[in-house]
Amino acid sequence: MKKTTETTEEIVWIYNREKKIIYYEEPYSTTKEQLDHNFQRISKLSREFGKFFLIVDLTKASRPNAEIRQHIHQKFAIIKSTVIHVSIFTEKNLLLNMAATFVMKKTGLPSFSIHKKLAEAEKAIEKHQG
Repeated sequence: MKKTTETTEEIVWIYNREKKIIYYEEPYSTTKEQLDHNFQRISKLSREFGKFFLIVDLTKASRPNAEIRQHIHQKFAIIKSTVIHVSIFTEKNLLLNMAATFVMKKTGLPSFSIHKKLAEAEKAIEKHQG
C-alpha cells in the first residue's frame, strides 16, 4: 500500500451535518503530529454540534505501534465527553477488527462499535440516534 500524504482537511470532514456525523479517514501510516492535527480538526468541526457521532474509516490504515496506540488513547480522552458513539469500519479481516477493538476498549469512550462495511457503521450510529 502507498502511504498517504493527504492533508487533515481531506481526511476529516462533516459527513452529515443534520445527523451530527464527522468522518475521519485514517491514513496508511500516521504520526503523533498527524493525530494531533486530525483530532484538532475533529474538535473544531464538532463545536457546531456539541455532542456528535464519529465514523472512523480504517480501510487504508496499518496496525499502529505501541506509541501511536497510546497517543490514540490520549486523543480520544480529549473528545470523549462530546462524542456519543464512534463507529469504525475496516473492510479488512477479523484480525484488524480485533486490533481496533483492543485499542478502542482502552479509550474509555462511552460507546463504540467495529464493523466491516461503512453501511454497518452508519446503521450503528442510527441506533444511537434514537
